[in-house]
Amino acid sequence: MSLEGGSTCTECGILAEDTALYFGGSTVRQAITQDLDLRGAKFLQYWGRIGSENNMTSCHRPICRKEGVLLDYSTDGGITWTLLHEMDYQKYISVRHDYILLPEDALTNTTRLRWWQPFVISNGIVVSGVERAQWALDNILIGGLAPYAHGDSLYFNGCQIRQAATKPLDLTRASKIMFVLQIGSTSQTDSCNSDLSGPHTVDKAVLLQYSVNNGITWHVIAQHQPKDFTQAQRVSYNVPLEARMKGVLLRWWQPRHNGTGHDQWALDHVEVVLTRKQNYMMNFSRQHGLRHFYNRRRRSLRRYP
Repeated sequence: MSLEGGSTCTECGILAEDTALYFGGSTVRQAITQDLDLRGAKFLQYWGRIGSENNMTSCHRPICRKEGVLLDYSTDGGITWTLLHEMDYQKYISVRHDYILLPEDALTNTTRLRWWQPFVISNGIVVSGVERAQWALDNILIGGLAPYAHGDSLYFNGCQIRQAATKPLDLTRASKIMFVLQIGSTSQTDSCNSDLSGPHTVDKAVLLQYSVNNGITWHVIAQHQPKDFTQAQRVSYNVPLEARMKGVLLRWWQPRHNGTGHDQWALDHVEVVLTRKQNYMMNFSRQHGLRHFYNRRRRSLRRYP
């Protein structure tokens, strides 16, 4: 995301957690994403604020509509923009959570989003606008995003233990764990199937767990039933407070399966989001040493017809 007239700080207070994107520049104030693949996306949500109730110097109260913030989208590289939402200057002096359904026209693979505050142009020059109320954004999330193939994924089809485990991680500042998961498939192919009617289907779920004692004991964060993941899905979970420390292991584990050729699953795009708006993608094989066991084949996650 590119910023103009903005920085990461708490000059407009804390919106959701820790620092936010704060805009108080004297000329252009805007945040623009890169082109995003929003095919299959459903909604956009974020926390926003314009000015403040107590009229702080660094975030003073807005007095007119031109101090509001506009949310636009573009599907042609920023040549033209379509208004998606107006953050009204009267409603955002308190922190506000927006949940916006994305229109069909925005669901392309080259969609960029822009939050910006109107400014005055005089003789072709952007006029200094220090009188405009400052504003801030936090926790921007695009939800319901259908994952598409992005290279290889971890694929589990072995006859013995099926799990992926990280090396010890520092989750002191971690906020969320996100990843894409598929168990079996709707088309029930030989390489990707799951028996959804058997007596032990529940035991074939894939569990997300964490350990704070080097794998001696494990605690469940979430379980994923095969019937709910026959199509690849991106999921997100809050990191438990008990896991926000150094030396934490994460693992994805399937307690039971019927061996090679049955109950296969795949894992992709694991991401840990930090509270200070920094994030990193886990590199399965190098950066964080994510180990996968008894899996000879890798394949891409994709939607089956």
